[in-house]
Amino acid sequence: MKILLTHRYFWPDHPNCGQILWHLTQKLASQGHQVDVLTSLPSKDLNSKKIVSKKLQIFNNIKIERINLTIENKSPIKKIINALKLGLRTNFLAIKNKYDIIISTTIPPITGGLFAALAAHLYRSRFIYFCMDLHPEVGKISKDFSNPILFSFLKKIDNWSCSKANPVIVHSLDVKNSLLSRGSKNKFNIEIINNFSIPTQEPNGLISKINFNKSENELTIIFAGNLGRFQSLDKIIDTMINLEGRKDIKLVIVGDGSVKAELISKIHNTKANVEFFDQQPPNVVKNMISKADIGLVSLSVDVYKYGYPGKIMTYLEQGKPIIALLEKESEIVKLMEQNNYGFYISDSNPKSISKFLIKLAENKSWRLKMSQNAKKAYKKYFSVERILSKWSKVISFE
Repeated sequence: MKILLTHRYFWPDHPNCGQILWHLTQKLASQGHQVDVLTSLPSKDLNSKKIVSKKLQIFNNIKIERINLTIENKSPIKKIINALKLGLRTNFLAIKNKYDIIISTTIPPITGGLFAALAAHLYRSRFIYFCMDLHPEVGKISKDFSNPILFSFLKKIDNWSCSKANPVIVHSLDVKNSLLSRGSKNKFNIEIINNFSIPTQEPNGLISKINFNKSENELTIIFAGNLGRFQSLDKIIDTMINLEGRKDIKLVIVGDGSVKAELISKIHNTKANVEFFDQQPPNVVKNMISKADIGLVSLSVDVYKYGYPGKIMTYLEQGKPIIALLEKESEIVKLMEQNNYGFYISDSNPKSISKFLIKLAENKSWRLKMSQNAKKAYKKYFSVERILSKWSKVISFE
């Protein structure tokens, strides 16, 4: 089959979603499908920019067309212009190549699905809508789409896109239920396929070396991922400030994002045992996680209903239990407790979190068993083979 996949970021750009889609397209190409990718020129990673020298490239039988989109820097106008350029190009390629399947993601929000759904509807292609996050709901939490009239309008647009999808793919039962709760008269065809941990061997072979070591006598907590508005990291930073006298408890934060400078500023002039590292390639991040004791998953209120943190899969793959700072009723916590690979903290007050971390540091009996359970859970639910097998079944289904 002839397949078009559109997404704002794609390998060798470092956003995890683009790396995962690279492995998905490789799988589809290996099965004999003709796979075209429409994306942007790398914008976030200097090494990625060095690798991409042309706007049209072919790797492993995957044809990748990259268009020049400007860096948005939170500018609504630039976001709209980029979305229109990507969307209109999607429709042009649909006319030109008559694809059997068009796959689009929720990046860019709303318009990514809209233009692909429109192209598939007009040119009789099958449309698969990969909802990595649920919009406009996420935009309402971030206040980008907080205006009630705008929110209602965007939800109607996305409902139409979802109604044309066969299927809509979401990461969790929580996201599926949120989509169904929109109250649309349309009956959506929804499949649940989560992400996997990005394979260590990166397609570009880049390796970054950083110095990261831990003491055998300390509890090392790691947070690896986007340092954004939805991660509620201020609570854990306040916790570490509260624990500044405990050098046997350490927090390692790896990544970049909109609140990073604020978090660093918060621990300035304190003795909080917190170490920050810039965003790293997957193989480096995995090595750092493997040296830590436990992974942190924290989300703002209600965010679990509209997305699923990809860092969870990487923690579990490396045999690391997790500390969950989010709602107990979430699928994330339920699966964790069902398989006994982590701890849920019900009270988000920094003093309560501090007491809990002290208990973990002073009682190490949980580490070995939970590490084993984490690895088992990854293989059972999130392995590359399992997830790509689900995708293959969706693609081959008519």
